[in-house]
Amino acid sequence: MADPSTLSDAELYELIVSTRTAGKDPNRLLGILCERWRRPAAVVVRRVQQSYRAGSPDDEDELYQEAVRKFIEKGLDQFRGISEHKPGQAANVRTFFLRIVKHATIDAYRRQREVLDRGAVDEEDESSESPREISHAIMLGRRETERKDAGGVYWAAFDRLVQEHPNEAAAWDAYHHQDLE
Repeated sequence: MADPSTLSDAELYELIVSTRTAGKDPNRLLGILCERWRRPAAVVVRRVQQSYRAGSPDDEDELYQEAVRKFIEKGLDQFRGISEHKPGQAANVRTFFLRIVKHATIDAYRRQREVLDRGAVDEEDESSESPREISHAIMLGRRETERKDAGGVYWAAFDRLVQEHPNEAAAWDAYHHQDLE
């Protein structure tokens, strides 16, 4: 098997698809592929932010992660490799991913704008929080839920490690959970 870092995006994507088809875990390969696209994704996010006159540089990582999640959950199955705009020509998987980034970013800022607009309409409400504070609180609540979900996934994986490889799990526990050096 060739070194994934030497493969082109298209070749690496094909390797990911064949790995998935073989029933093997393609996560490491997906990580390599998506990491290649981090900087172009940040450019797309900044351009959408400029057009919406919203957001901050801190949003880039969160929106990138959302796009990666969507790419893994749906995009891998949806990408056909054929251009919709130029029938008969091959589509670029990177362009497909950056389109996901663009739409994820637009969706996030539309939701944020809708929350703010709803807040402006409901001025009769006697809440002391501004629409921006409410939007920020909602975002923090979502992040906390995602953090808890990620913690659950981590501990489930650790439990599996304990069952399948108890010696490695004991070492992992000592170095990462008990801070022994």
